[in-house]
Amino acid sequence: MEIKSLEYSYDYCRNLTQNHYENFPVGSILIPKTIRKYIYPIYAFARTADDIADSSNLDSEEKLSQLNSMEAEIDKIDNKDTDFIDLYKNIFLSLSDTIQRFKIPKQEFINLLNAFKQDSIKNRYDHFNDLIEYSGLSANPVGHLILYLFGNSPEKNKEMFVYSDKICTALQLTNFWQDVKSDLEINRIYIPKTIMKEFNYSEDDLHNLKEDNNFILLMKNLIQKTEILFKEGLPLIELLKGRLKLELKAIINGGLEILNKIRQVEYRVLSKKVKLNNLDKIKILGKSTLNNKVGI
Repeated sequence: MEIKSLEYSYDYCRNLTQNHYENFPVGSILIPKTIRKYIYPIYAFARTADDIADSSNLDSEEKLSQLNSMEAEIDKIDNKDTDFIDLYKNIFLSLSDTIQRFKIPKQEFINLLNAFKQDSIKNRYDHFNDLIEYSGLSANPVGHLILYLFGNSPEKNKEMFVYSDKICTALQLTNFWQDVKSDLEINRIYIPKTIMKEFNYSEDDLHNLKEDNNFILLMKNLIQKTEILFKEGLPLIELLKGRLKLELKAIINGGLEILNKIRQVEYRVLSKKVKLNNLDKIKILGKSTLNNKVGI
């Protein structure tokens, strides 16, 4: 492989990332540039797969076909084959280099693809534990990948990965509760059916954007469950050092601030848009770098 083509592929992924990144630690000033380079192809891979799963121009069968094609490209990496199809060549050239350089198991990427496949065919969930299992595919691999890039592995410290899973799952759930309305608009409901039944709230109520006391109590319950997961993952902070430790504190504080904002609007996420503004981000950065405590 020529260095020129490899560097071009990294530049391609960087440009894609900088134009699209969201809820992913690629834009953070806390991530060293030497590491950030290798986050770009990981993000480009996830962004491409996510766009397939969310496409309104593809039916479920077409989405699964394209995601299966991406999985076949991952298998090529495992076999040290660099003859990638043109559609994904720029992503997989740099991703292959990243995987081999940091000894990242391909299963992390297979898990991500399985989450996107699930998004392509599944839009309702029965139980809260179903969301935990989904997050194990959609969110937890992202935490693992970041840990690998900083030289960590389950063999070196299994606890680190266990705590990371708690935090990443909490972040995924936070994203669900933040985006209840926008997910509803694409016919996805992540509020489990059993929890809606527990609080006497129906899918029809949700489609009618009904924010009665039942909905408020329902959302309050989901926020509490999510905070418990954040708390269970906090020991990870003390297992890390340097910029990664600061980055983790910023990520957790950001997630907790979103939950706090949901409280501030009295859980009315169907009529109120909850998001972090630039001032929020500055405050979170300052809190994370100047204060040893996480706001929970």
